[in-house]
Amino acid sequence: MDGTYQVNQHWKELASRIVKPQQVVLVIGSTDVGKSTFCRFLADFALARGLKTALVDADVGQSRIGPPTTIGMKSFAPENSTVQFNSTADQLYFVGDLSPRGHYLEVLTGTYLMVGSAREAAAEFIIIDTTGYIHDMSAVILKQHKIELIRPNHTVCIGRSSELDQITACYSQQDWLNIHHLRPDRNVRSKSSQARRRYRKAQFDAYFSESTVQQLPFEQIRGGRTPFFIGRIANEKELEILSGLSETEVYHAEWGHRTLCLIASKPLSTAAITHIKNYLSLTRVTAEVRAYFERRLIGLIGTESGNTYAIGIIEDIDFQKREFRIRSKTDAVKQACAIQFGNYQIIS
Repeated sequence: MDGTYQVNQHWKELASRIVKPQQVVLVIGSTDVGKSTFCRFLADFALARGLKTALVDADVGQSRIGPPTTIGMKSFAPENSTVQFNSTADQLYFVGDLSPRGHYLEVLTGTYLMVGSAREAAAEFIIIDTTGYIHDMSAVILKQHKIELIRPNHTVCIGRSSELDQITACYSQQDWLNIHHLRPDRNVRSKSSQARRRYRKAQFDAYFSESTVQQLPFEQIRGGRTPFFIGRIANEKELEILSGLSETEVYHAEWGHRTLCLIASKPLSTAAITHIKNYLSLTRVTAEVRAYFERRLIGLIGTESGNTYAIGIIEDIDFQKREFRIRSKTDAVKQACAIQFGNYQIIS
């Protein structure tokens, strides 16, 4: 193992018990307790024992495998002497934000799929790192659902038992799960919010360092996690009518089953939306402005596997040409059949 982190005796004792073939380990704890460092140690320990090892990085805000806003999976063969964080991911799942709050389904789905990808890669030992989101009841339920969905053999709790028992107590007498407790790593320093922002910026800069801006026609893709780019695009005459009803220019609109989504030059009032809804006998009207798209992070989905093979930034949108200008890895946009809209917008 390399010397970039210090290993304490408790880590070694636990690793000697749980590092075995066909085991899945979920690591939970608050922020700044050493979860990621322990995960790296555990991976190095497994590699030293000759096990093909996979890391699933579900810490969407401080990702070390893949860019922030994603869940990444990376497998390592025993001939690799150590695990290197800041690695490109073998597989990605796009969550679209820096926190699990409000994105519980995406986090659960992504973690489950990335563990599945690790198994498909024939990993003999799988480690899952998680966010420090543990304190409120929604966080507790999220972690419990993650345990029940993934069914790890071991859950390692780093931090105060009183803090983590609210998550694990209901499993303490269930034979399928082994629960272990470790004290926080004394060598870990708390990171300020500014330091976390700098780290995320550096990660994004590195990911997009070799990117180019590419054109993506509306007709090439379908939208995910958005009401847009799934319906029939309105023609010029319909845009004129909608502009008159909303009393502002409507750049783009789409029709669904008794629904309408539109992009206008300025925000529509509740009264204007209600007027359009009633006049056209619709059940739902969604209205946004151009800023909704600007610098928004997206996941690019391919045709073959349906997986996230890259993320991109919407640099511009041209409603006349009906195309996006997307910053992403070279030629990645050409392969896209769908884009998943994230909640996060990168500020220049």
